[in-house]
Amino acid sequence: EKVKKDKNLREELSPERILEEKLAFSYSKDLLEENLADFNFIKIYEGWIPKRFHEVQDKTFSFVHIDVDLYEPTKESLDFFYSRLAPKGIIVCDDYNFCQFPGAKKAFDEFLENNNPSFFYEVPYGASFIIK
Repeated sequence: EKVKKDKNLREELSPERILEEKLAFSYSKDLLEENLADFNFIKIYEGWIPKRFHEVQDKTFSFVHIDVDLYEPTKESLDFFYSRLAPKGIIVCDDYNFCQFPGAKKAFDEFLENNNPSFFYEVPYGASFIIK
């Protein structure tokens, strides 16, 4: 069932192609830190979702950017962060409507069925955001 929710809608992938996609869409912590070096207020929590959530469970968030590609981590991120989102806070889903990651859209659509954010916008070409 998990694989079906995240099945690439663009093409059938061989094991070799799956590895290529994984490498193409990965990002190193070093590069992330380099790109965010000017923002000394950002704290990076490296690890898997949802295993690191307990470290920020008492925080409130103004902006959350979800870019985890797959159904389960997208769903878990939405469930965790929306309840901790400040009024008028924003959650962006980078992979919404991106045919290579249909699980992200499925998780977001299910979330929207059960929650009522004040605003939802589907960005042309594959992203979306909500405002609480």
